Amino acid sequence: MAAELTADHVDARVVKALSHPTRARILNVLRDRELASPVELSAELDLALGTVGYHVRRLEELGFIELARRTQRRGAVEHHYRARQVLDEQLGDAESVGAGAWPGRAAEALAVMRTAQAALARGGFDALPACADRRVLSLDARGREELGRLLTRWQATVERIAHASSRRVRRDPSLPTHRCVAVATSFELPAGLDAD
Repeated sequence: MAAELTADHVDARVVKALSHPTRARILNVLRDRELASPVELSAELDLALGTVGYHVRRLEELGFIELARRTQRRGAVEHHYRARQVLDEQLGDAESVGAGAWPGRAAEALAVMRTAQAALARGGFDALPACADRRVLSLDARGREELGRLLTRWQATVERIAHASSRRVRRDPSLPTHRCVAVATSFELPAGLDAD
C-alpha cells in the first residue's frame, strides 16, 4: 500500500516518479484513461510486461497510482490501476506550500516538481524536444566544485538564449513562441534514499 505523502518527502517522491521515462509514459497513459492493467500498458507502450510491471509497482509505492479493480482473466487475476491526483490532494493550494513553508531552495524545487506534474498531466512531455535526464553521482570535493561551475555556466547560457529569443520576437511578433521550463538541478541524496 502506498504511503501518504508529507511535506518532508513529497519532493523526493515526485523526482522518483518523474525521473524514469517509462514511469512518465505510464502516467501519461493513465491520465487519458480511467483504468489500465500492466498487460494493457505493456501492449500500448510496446514494452516488456516485466518492465511495465516493475514501474507500475514503483508508481503505486510512491502513491501516484492506485489499484482500482481486479479482474479474473483465463485463470489469472488482472490488476487495473488508475492515476491519483497526489500533490493536489496531499498539499492543497499553492499558498500552503509557498516559500514560507519550505526552507531555502526547497520551495523552488517544489515549484519545479509541481509544474512538471501539471505538464505531464497535460501532455507537456509529449513534444519532441522535451527531455529529462538524471544521473546519480558520487563526487569528491573537486567534482562538486566542477559540477557547480557547470551549472553556473548552464544558467548563464539559458539566460543568453532566452534574451536573444526575446529580442527576435520583439522584432518580429509573428514568430511562433514556445513556453517551456528549463531545469538543471543538483542536490544531496540523503543516506538511505533509493535513487531508482
